[in-house]
Amino acid sequence: MPFVPTYKLITDALRYMRVPPEGRNDELESMVIEAFGRLEGYITPRCVWGRFNVSRFDGGLEVEGAYLRSNDIARLTARSDECIMLAATLGHETDRQITIAQNRNMLEGIALDACASVRIDAFIDQFISSEIVPTLHEGERMTSRFSPGYGDLSMNVTEDIIAILNATKRIGLSVTRSMMMSPIKSVTAIAGLFRKQD
Repeated sequence: MPFVPTYKLITDALRYMRVPPEGRNDELESMVIEAFGRLEGYITPRCVWGRFNVSRFDGGLEVEGAYLRSNDIARLTARSDECIMLAATLGHETDRQITIAQNRNMLEGIALDACASVRIDAFIDQFISSEIVPTLHEGERMTSRFSPGYGDLSMNVTEDIIAILNATKRIGLSVTRSMMMSPIKSVTAIAGLFRKQD
């Protein structure tokens, strides 16, 4: 089934472009819709994930030998004995096409970049719903996902997640010395698992 951007995704892309609500018009919306359409021609969405036990220490979690120092992630997983880690990417060709578009027409490039950011989030949401949620035990729930670089969770945790999931070998995702992911349009995240309270 072809990907059709919803009104929310179009609105999110315009927000990524920093277009204020009063500045939105049919021309910009058409540009975003066209960018979403072009994007489908060369993205290669891939995702890997795993379920892991969680150990706690003051101010963070230990997962598979990695120490994640973050009060935010500790609070998010306060009811969790296990967590989900995932890594996803749209592929190197997406990065290349964004660069080409930016060199040709900066506004179109900005639109394509914004749509790619929105598109990978939509892909991850769909992946969680179709691939991860069906594996949960009866009565088990998953928290919202949380990515390195947000709150007090260091970007360095990206490297830990990639290593734990063997994401470099499995989906070609790596991290540079400056903690930038390659491909750029990629996401790593953690979510807690907990039992629904009666």
